[in-house]
Amino acid sequence: MLVFVDESEWPKPSASGGYTVWAAAALHPELSKTFSREVFNLERKFWRISEPHEFEIKGRMLLNKRALTSPKKLEFVDEILSLCKRYQLSAFAIGMRQFEEQMLEGFSREESRIFRVYHYLLERVEAMMQESYPDDMAIVLLDSSDKETNKRRALAFGNFLYGHEVGKSVQKIVETPFFVSSSLTPGIQIADLFAYALAQQNLERKEPKLKKICDRIRELEWRSNRLDAEHPLRGFRFVDVPDKPARETK
Repeated sequence: MLVFVDESEWPKPSASGGYTVWAAAALHPELSKTFSREVFNLERKFWRISEPHEFEIKGRMLLNKRALTSPKKLEFVDEILSLCKRYQLSAFAIGMRQFEEQMLEGFSREESRIFRVYHYLLERVEAMMQESYPDDMAIVLLDSSDKETNKRRALAFGNFLYGHEVGKSVQKIVETPFFVSSSLTPGIQIADLFAYALAQQNLERKEPKLKKICDRIRELEWRSNRLDAEHPLRGFRFVDVPDKPARETK
């Protein structure tokens, strides 16, 4: 299973008291090539491009307040979400505030936040794999940034898997993440769209059109089928409620 992960934070760059959502889109590897081709076909239909890298799906571009007044952008997002449903993508999302204090001994504030994200996200991916794909492994793909950021995120990933009680029990996730270019990876772009939409909704944007899009994303949320658990896991976990609404005006 391919698990594409991206983040949407507010404000940018990250600040104390800010809010972030990390979202993931899980896709069967054997469907990845045809899914990517169909995404490109939609981009070519709506944006008249000739190469896949010429257009990148970005939540901030397609779902800001001004964008929601564009029938073309809304129709494109609708087509993309329909494609996700047809290819049976499973959605995951973790939301939390950026705390001012150090949360974990030996970790910076940013490292602590990423560690918590991995905890909540990977335990859900592991549950999905154990339940539905016990003979397969999940590969986590992250949007590549600068060398130091990639290194910090890879270290936090390993620290969780090898140093945390929950991480040590993970058996169905490859032990290191892969960093890929978002402009060349439709799965990362889908995760960005999910993350931005859910973050903005949690930041109290009230537009009916945004709510409709978020409702469709929530329909893709992975849900455990276990009958022996009192509270079966779900793909979304929003740990902290944001203090302030979004100030998106464009």
